[in-house]
Amino acid sequence: MRSFYAQFYKNLIWIYLCILCCFAYGTMMDSIPGHVYLQEGQTLQLDQKLPVMLAADQSRREVMVDVGESTYQTIQRRRKCVTGEKLEAGNYKVTCYLFGLFPIKEVEVSVVGDKSLYASGHVVGIYGATNGVFVLDTSPVETLDGVFEEPADHILFAGDYIMEVNGTSISTKEELVSQIAENGQSPMVLTLIRGQEQIKVSVQAVPVQEENGCTYKLGVWVKDDMAGIGTLTYYNNERDFGALGHGIGDGETGGLLRITEGYLYRAEVFGIKRGQRGEPGELEGSVYYGEANRLGKVEDNTDIGIYGTLEQDFYDRQHFSDVVYPVCYKQDVQLGEAMLLSDASGEIGMYHIEIESVDYEPGDDNKGIRFRVDDEDLLSLTGGVVQGLSGSPIIQNGKIIGAVTHVLVNDPTRGYGIFIENMLEH
Repeated sequence: MRSFYAQFYKNLIWIYLCILCCFAYGTMMDSIPGHVYLQEGQTLQLDQKLPVMLAADQSRREVMVDVGESTYQTIQRRRKCVTGEKLEAGNYKVTCYLFGLFPIKEVEVSVVGDKSLYASGHVVGIYGATNGVFVLDTSPVETLDGVFEEPADHILFAGDYIMEVNGTSISTKEELVSQIAENGQSPMVLTLIRGQEQIKVSVQAVPVQEENGCTYKLGVWVKDDMAGIGTLTYYNNERDFGALGHGIGDGETGGLLRITEGYLYRAEVFGIKRGQRGEPGELEGSVYYGEANRLGKVEDNTDIGIYGTLEQDFYDRQHFSDVVYPVCYKQDVQLGEAMLLSDASGEIGMYHIEIESVDYEPGDDNKGIRFRVDDEDLLSLTGGVVQGLSGSPIIQNGKIIGAVTHVLVNDPTRGYGIFIENMLEH
């Protein structure tokens, strides 16, 4: 019996050690980014607590990249190769060796030139025209006979884009209404974009009574544009800009809104709905449309932000007052203090935040940085992170490291950010 219990506890200890080793291995793997950027002449520095060394294949010879003094000494003792050598511009596949012996992970390293950006923080109005007419939902309509019918039910779905009616291209709600009226009760063939697929469906409108007489309806709610406010993150000397740090969603399916034409406009914050636990706040403002107030053109709506080109006159006015910051890559982001840049108060302010954690390979690229707002001025102004602050640049040690993207709904003082290198990968 005694030997049974001895064996039982021995097995239990082995299981515990295996679980502990698996956890430690997983933690170590998460601590090593899968893709890193280096500036030319820079030596790669990872967490110096990790007993890991790196080897890159350069010109058919193994080159060691310094990852900390203790590891560097280990490399010198255990492997005969060039150590601490700086990599030239280009892309490399780098192998991570545990204790300098066991290969555990392959890392892609991109060696690039120096890069700097103008950090903005300005709240802007964002307008976008959809690619086709976007379907929000379907609903019943009352016909001339007093019967409720839903002619588009299970034919059109939220998230569809109506591109053509009987072969005629449309891009606005008015054009869709005109085509429906012209066809009357005759069956119509609609060309749709559904997901990544183009399809055709047949649908038939029903007659309804309105104040101006009889008309025809499909019983579908649609929109052909979107408007809102957000924050301009950065721009460069070529006037290329990035904003928001996340895409503009369609509001129905969670997918990106297909935009054919978009612009940035001058905006002014006139009120702030403070964030509360369980209820995100938001910036409330006015957007000033018209060519005279246009700040830039939106050319791309992506998962990691919106991108385009600033108007020349806006760039000429702005770049003298905005500060240029070198780009900081994710392996150099540190826990601790940083600054959030925003003009939510009406003028550009630097607000103190604490970086609580970094995730080199998050499931959502927009959530690589987690931070807490502890600046009393910003807490008094907004209550923390609110809608409209998305895109606000995050600055640490004199470098731009990322942008605000999300708020934690149950704690408005905490939020997520995207690494600036991810925004630059669009």
